[in-house]
Amino acid sequence: MPGRTLFDKVWDEHVIDDLGGGVAAGRRFKAVQLGGPSGGCVPAELGDTPVDYEALAETGAIMGSGGMVVLDDRDCMVDIARFFLRFTRQESCGKCTFCRIGTQRMLEILDRMCEGDASRSDLDDLAELADRVARTSLCGLGQTAPNPVLTSLRYFRDEFEAHLEGRCPAGRCAALVHYRINDACIGCTLCAQACPVDAIAYRPYERHRIDEEICTRCNMCFEACQDGAVEVVSGNEICATS
Repeated sequence: MPGRTLFDKVWDEHVIDDLGGGVAAGRRFKAVQLGGPSGGCVPAELGDTPVDYEALAETGAIMGSGGMVVLDDRDCMVDIARFFLRFTRQESCGKCTFCRIGTQRMLEILDRMCEGDASRSDLDDLAELADRVARTSLCGLGQTAPNPVLTSLRYFRDEFEAHLEGRCPAGRCAALVHYRINDACIGCTLCAQACPVDAIAYRPYERHRIDEEICTRCNMCFEACQDGAVEVVSGNEICATS
């Protein structure tokens, strides 16, 4: 499709809305992950990028297998980078030192970030490791494995910075968020029924409460609530309301 762009109206309606079902109601279109596990994450702000090899390469992504994963504002870019890196780490044949060990060390850093245990030096080490793995690996897998990390750092660095402060702006990293029930609760008990660890006591027709010492942050109460009463909070910020 010469000249076709990632997010122009025709492409958006055909691929994202018609074929993919569109972004969920109330959610904001955030980015597209392209090219399979070794691809890259292109933000919505680069919506005029043509879908061709050279143009995508300039963004740091690759055409790859031609796959496209649409992300919204409830997707954490640190966790997305970790998800794809975990796959390429497992697929490494182990011949290259930087691919074998570098991907493992990058994954460990991303794990620490998602768990709230990372330091400022971890962010610098992550960027350096990603660059070296890309430049020194012998095969295409190792050379492109850091792409999700490099593009996420390039376009969504603020989310990495937030994780260093103990916050997950998307409300996805369980160690960095908590759940609470606001005044919109009508006491329908759906959240209590959905909770697998009984962290929410049945209180029909009354505002429910979440026992944070028991809560495993599985997100099931959030998914079950139909009244916008369950909130995901990171730090002092409300990330999402059901």
